[in-house]
Amino acid sequence: MLKQLKPKIMIDLYFEVLPLQQAFPTILSLLIDAMTIPVSSTITERTYSKMKLIKTVARNSMADSRLSDLSLLAIEEDFCVDCQKIIDAFSIQHKNSRIMLK
Repeated sequence: MLKQLKPKIMIDLYFEVLPLQQAFPTILSLLIDAMTIPVSSTITERTYSKMKLIKTVARNSMADSRLSDLSLLAIEEDFCVDCQKIIDAFSIQHKNSRIMLK
């Protein structure tokens, strides 16, 4: 059945097997594992380098959730961020702030 599909990339094969997850649970878990393994070690090394820059001695008391969020922002910096939407969301949540954002 899978030979007839001839998917080009692994994610196509994943979406083909996904409706049949009860019949092929092991294949599905192998596909998920294969998609999460980095292709090279440079991604992992870049991640640890960025985390070392973020979590310094001065910021050693940082919680894991904050470290995770800051690391994600630093590592995936090629995303386009609309600062005006962030400011608007913050001003709506914090109406009693002393700084006028709008």
